Amino acid sequence: MKIVVGNWYQESTTFNPIVMDERSFVFFEGEASKYRVAATDVLEKRGIEVIPTIYATAISGGCVTEEAYRFFADKILNVLKTEKNIDGIWLHLHGAMEVVNIGSGEAQLLREIREIVGNDIPISLTLDLHGNIDVDVPKLANIIRGYRTAPHTDQEDTERITANMLADCIEKNVRINPVFKRIPMITPGEKATGKTEPMKTILSRLTEYEKMEGILLANYFNGHAWTDAPNTSASAIIIPESENYQELAEEVAEELAEFVYGLRNKFTFPMLTLKPAEAIDRALGEDDKPVFISDSGDNTTGGAAGLDTVLLRHLVKKNIGNKKVLVAAIYDEASYNKLSSYEIGNEVSIEVGANFDENSAPVKLTGTLKAKGELLGYQTSKNDVIGNVCTIDVGNIDIVVANHGDSFTTINHFKKAGLEIQEYDVIIVKQGYLFDELSEIAALEILALTPGATYQLVEELEFHHLIRPMYPLDK
Repeated sequence: MKIVVGNWYQESTTFNPIVMDERSFVFFEGEASKYRVAATDVLEKRGIEVIPTIYATAISGGCVTEEAYRFFADKILNVLKTEKNIDGIWLHLHGAMEVVNIGSGEAQLLREIREIVGNDIPISLTLDLHGNIDVDVPKLANIIRGYRTAPHTDQEDTERITANMLADCIEKNVRINPVFKRIPMITPGEKATGKTEPMKTILSRLTEYEKMEGILLANYFNGHAWTDAPNTSASAIIIPESENYQELAEEVAEELAEFVYGLRNKFTFPMLTLKPAEAIDRALGEDDKPVFISDSGDNTTGGAAGLDTVLLRHLVKKNIGNKKVLVAAIYDEASYNKLSSYEIGNEVSIEVGANFDENSAPVKLTGTLKAKGELLGYQTSKNDVIGNVCTIDVGNIDIVVANHGDSFTTINHFKKAGLEIQEYDVIIVKQGYLFDELSEIAALEILALTPGATYQLVEELEFHHLIRPMYPLDK
């Protein structure tokens, strides 16, 4: 048996106008990509020959350029054109990649794959819980499973499940046709974390459906709220065990969609949520440490650029006393380049802020260059360096300036930047919900309702391309 595998992962935010090109991705191809996905080990242990294509992942950002789509898509398609007698295709995609002039990157890739291999070769997809599923995706793929955690911790587990199911499907020679139901609601991920209600109940219900005879997989996709596109919404996808259970899958999909829609008013912020100035005041007033503030409108894990200085501007106006505060990190390539020319310990005077718009207005800072370090990636933060950072010490405030947009989602991010996380009373990060490693050590988590590309009150944003009506935009 021969299975082609690949990983191509990016989540697009249309409210971020900075597009993503090939350089935005951590990229490996061929044999170098083979063991970066958990599916390879699963399949090889079953005696299956694995044909690798690419591993290309990027932190969330703006739309992907048409040229970048073509570059990565062709890497996958060329393998399919040259490799003979394949039995299946396994892919880890996101589900909310939006490509300039194309639309859903996942749907377009699957269309082009089917043009090459026909309709009889089974395709298995691992997708993000926040996928905006284009209606063509479940028509073109056979096995689909989304993550069951937010923040995401089960990517590798999901890869193993979908790999095994693909192998089973091939061995049993069964035809599987997913059932898709769009749910007319968009919900920020910060209101839909996996350990809080109502998401906890929804995910639990998926497990119960999968215990039913005839149901192979049950999926709920929360969607990605900051993509202004026709495929943006929540959705349910049910995978029957075979064509014999197609009618049952239709019934379950309808039931799940109605159940979720009935809970639409129950999605609320589970963490303390405050306006920017209030968030800083509350954090500085806490006795325990560290207190984390999420700059939620400039959340780089949700697709914002990481350029904004809104919280920094509020912070420098405060009397912070003996508190030690860290801002990690502000993306400003020009300011980074200036800072990198200094030696650690040098006094520096610099403006930080790319001045891309009013949210990224520059802030004049005078202080000492405290540290230089590496900027780690998002999905591959243990291994892959995607940029560099310099930290300037201004009184009791440390500001990390980066030459690439990213988020400090793990303790290792701080270490690689040359910083000791335990030194700080208050830490401002470019996130929405706090990622698990940071949440575990946080004395308090505060979601600051900052403006920006990932502004949390989506009902106040201007959408032009959604299929309406759509809750909460249409009451």
